[in-house]
Amino acid sequence: MFTIPTADDLVTFIKDFTGSTNTQEIQKCIFMAEMSMRNIELPALRCDPYAVENIGIADEFGRVPIPGDMNKPILFFKQGQQYQTSATAVGVSGEFTIELTSTTSQVISVGAIVTGVGIASGAVITVIDNTTLTLSLANTGTVNGTVRISSTSNSSSQTGPWIVYDRISDRDIITQGMVAQLYLQPVNVPAVIRGKFSEVGQYYEFLPYIAEGDLINMYYYKAWPLLFSPTDVEGETVQSNAVLATWPEGYVYATLREYYIKRHNADDAAVYQAKFTEAWNVIEDQNNLGKWSGGHTRMSSIWQPRQYRQYNIK
Repeated sequence: MFTIPTADDLVTFIKDFTGSTNTQEIQKCIFMAEMSMRNIELPALRCDPYAVENIGIADEFGRVPIPGDMNKPILFFKQGQQYQTSATAVGVSGEFTIELTSTTSQVISVGAIVTGVGIASGAVITVIDNTTLTLSLANTGTVNGTVRISSTSNSSSQTGPWIVYDRISDRDIITQGMVAQLYLQPVNVPAVIRGKFSEVGQYYEFLPYIAEGDLINMYYYKAWPLLFSPTDVEGETVQSNAVLATWPEGYVYATLREYYIKRHNADDAAVYQAKFTEAWNVIEDQNNLGKWSGGHTRMSSIWQPRQYRQYNIK
C-alpha cells in the first residue's frame, strides 16, 4: 500500500505529479490546504477522556480552563463525586518530588492527580513515602504553597451525580446561571443527568454548578500541528501529524487544488476540489452515523424547577 509518511515525501509526490520544481511553492500550497482542513473530525484526533491530562479540574469559580490542544469538544461528563483534598507543599523546579508540610484531610493514593503552582499539568502521584510524593512529571517551577490532590476520575463513583453535559451558547450559560441556585441539584440519584456547558472567555462553565476541585472528563478533537512548522528542537520542523498519517488523500487533493488555483487553472482546481469534498464527506458520513449529537430518550433531567401542578396558569 502506497503511503506518504512525511511532509518532505508529500512535497516530492506533488512535484512529481504536477511537474513542478519549486519546493517553496508546494510548501505554501500545503499550508493553504491545511487551512481548509482545520475542522476535520478524524478518529486519530480524538483524545482519551479517561487519561489524566484530559481531566479538567474546576477552579474556585467552578470553571475549567479550555485545553490548549483542543480543536472542538465532543462530550464532557462527570462520573459522580470524586475525592479532593489539599495540603501545603514545597518542591524544587525540575524535580519529580514534592514534600507535604501539612496533613491532608483524606487518605491519598498512588494515581491521584496533583495540581498547584509549579506542578506540571497532568502530574499524578507514582510513589508515596511518608510525606514525600513522587510525581509522574517534573515540577515546572518552585512549589511553595497549597496543592490540590484529586482522584483520577477513571471510574464511576457510586454516590453520583453522573452527568453528561450538552453544549449551549455562552449567552445561554450566563443567563441560566443567574437562576441556577433555584434549581434542584442532583445528589445520589441513580440516573444519568443532563447538564450543560459552554465556553465563556478562556474557560468552560457548567450547569448545574460544579464545586472547586470537581473533575470533568473531557472528550474532544485535538488540534494538530501544521506540516513544516517549527518544533521544540532547533532547526527541525514537523514532518508528520495524525491527518497526514490517517487521511493522506485530504492533503493530496487540497494541495493540488491550491496549486492549480495558484496557477490560474480553474478547471483542474475544480476537479481536485470535487475529490477533496468527496473525501471529506466520507469522513463526515461515518461521524454522523456514530456521533452522539446531544439527544437520548433514556436520559432525563431531574434538576428542574419545582412546578406546583395545583396551579393552572393561562
